[in-house]
Amino acid sequence: MSAHLQRAIDGLMKQLIGLSAKVEESVKRAVLSLDQGDAELARKVIKEDEVIDRREIDIEEECLKIFALHQPVAIDLRYLVAVLKINNDLERIGDLAQNIAGHTLAILEKPLLEKPVDLRDIYNRVQSMLKRSLDAIVNLDAHAADEILEADDEVDRMHYQLSAEVLEAIKKSPGKADTLVQYIHIIRHLERIADHATNIAEDVIYLIKGEIIRHPVARGT
Repeated sequence: MSAHLQRAIDGLMKQLIGLSAKVEESVKRAVLSLDQGDAELARKVIKEDEVIDRREIDIEEECLKIFALHQPVAIDLRYLVAVLKINNDLERIGDLAQNIAGHTLAILEKPLLEKPVDLRDIYNRVQSMLKRSLDAIVNLDAHAADEILEADDEVDRMHYQLSAEVLEAIKKSPGKADTLVQYIHIIRHLERIADHATNIAEDVIYLIKGEIIRHPVARGT
């Protein structure tokens, strides 16, 4: 690898790490806005998504520039492909955080006396998956990435269980359905964040080992 290409890739990694930190903070704030009933914080999350979108575009443009100027091959090419895919997943996570904040605002318009479900467990699990996937990028840790893949099944189970509890609450209080259904959307968005964290872990494995495991057959299951 030439020194110019190495510097370009190092700069790209710094941009990706910066975006990942921004996205992680956006998810944290979105859930906190719901937990604390903070409409102003929810609005900040929605507004900050513009920053995430701009950074995602900057990283994509930088990748394309490196492709054009350096024509990378082998592991360098694989690295850039992985960065492009991870970049897209991070942007989608930012969108999901924005969606959670939007549903929070809808809930706060007609606040409930009691929340239909406790989202702390699923959020903690999703947050852990996201943090570990981002750490796996920084440390190029395939073992950590493998552990994230295993954690996704538990989030799926929690998603179905919590959604069923909200549906039961809607049956008991149909007059509150408009507000209660917002929780179903939020639970689904948390589950999708876990899916994107899993995608990132798969891309880290691809980057390190050159193995594509995006589909169950590729994982040997």
